[in-house]
Amino acid sequence: MPIEHEVERDIVEYLGAHYGVEPDEITDESTLEGLGLDSLGLLAIADIVENNYGVSLDDERIAGVRTLSDFKDFVVLKIAEVA
Repeated sequence: MPIEHEVERDIVEYLGAHYGVEPDEITDESTLEGLGLDSLGLLAIADIVENNYGVSLDDERIAGVRTLSDFKDFVVLKIAEVA
């Protein structure tokens, strides 16, 4: 499974468990804010990514992340930087 799909799965699972967002409500164009994700939620997802993929998202570039697609791209970029 491509890493983008794994990251998306992790985000969708988190949003469902903690924000009650159904998977069919989430698209690549969904904004994180529109899904109800606040800064604490973003930090929680960053922690999941760090634990699952070994990359830290404590980067000023995360401030530019607005959509699910942006987030996945950012994580893939960070993984590539570590590799």
